[in-house]
Amino acid sequence: MLTRTSILSISIAILGALAAGGCYSFRSGSVAPHLRTIVIPQTEDISGASLPTVRLDMTRVLAQKFRDDNSLRLVDKASADARLEVTVVSVNTNVRLNVSGAELETVRGVQIDARATFFDNVKRRAIYKDRVRTGRGSYNISQGQTGEAQALRDAINELTNQILNDTVADW
Repeated sequence: MLTRTSILSISIAILGALAAGGCYSFRSGSVAPHLRTIVIPQTEDISGASLPTVRLDMTRVLAQKFRDDNSLRLVDKASADARLEVTVVSVNTNVRLNVSGAELETVRGVQIDARATFFDNVKRRAIYKDRVRTGRGSYNISQGQTGEAQALRDAINELTNQILNDTVADW
């Protein structure tokens, strides 16, 4: 029979293990050991959307995520061990969310679809090719352009997180 002290000790041990586990990040895989550097050319935009900053913002945010992650060192040289090419294929800033019948629309969504290809320049082969990912954000219509701009940033952030994970962890 468990005493109150035993239950308390077990509970503390379980909480300690859970807390310690939360201090680490585990990924399903890791970058091949022969890949140390990566070049990320400027994102292409074939979406036809009239949002000139999307490709620049995607490139900037993606580069920063790779710097922060530090699995591959970001370089500006074509001689990098790996290359990540990203193309924005669609941008929709007018996604209708949860509206039916006579309801008054209050929230809209933003959706960005991009295609990414990750090349191993050392072995001269694509590790993954034309992988399509989607980033989404939403905003209250009353926020206007400010809300839409934040939803775009949220969509870019979600999308670049997916691309980073595909590249460094999904092997």
